[in-house]
Amino acid sequence: MGFLGRLFGFSGASPDAGGAEPPEDAAAIERYRFVVRTAPSATIEQVHAEAFARLTDAQRAVIYEELSRGAGTGERPLSSEPATLARSVSRAQSRTPDALERVVGAGGPALLGAVAGYVVASPLVSAFLPWGGSATQDAGSGATAADDRGDAAV
Repeated sequence: MGFLGRLFGFSGASPDAGGAEPPEDAAAIERYRFVVRTAPSATIEQVHAEAFARLTDAQRAVIYEELSRGAGTGERPLSSEPATLARSVSRAQSRTPDALERVVGAGGPALLGAVAGYVVASPLVSAFLPWGGSATQDAGSGATAADDRGDAAV
């Protein structure tokens, strides 16, 4: 089952036993990387809070544990509430750009695919990022959303 099935709670087959991501998850994760690199941090924090709110308590617990692991006292999330996790993830990302993907990815490809799928499908993100042609090409080219619009950097 791909990210949309997991995103909207459809039951069915789990990712294949080899651990490979379904093609739609891989595309969502590439777009997710693009969004994380180019969108304003406040937007990223908000869509992560929305994505985390759609997760089960157990899935949020995995993210909470990963954020808490090795974090200093002042950096640990206070709870597994979606807004608290999103704030912690944003702080971690400001220090290490791929921290967010590593934290969410620690829950496995299904959890990363679900969060990535929600983030890239979010109306908040789609309101200012061009998904027209191929976002994976945009992501690989190093172009930013501001470059695509002709604006100054966001």
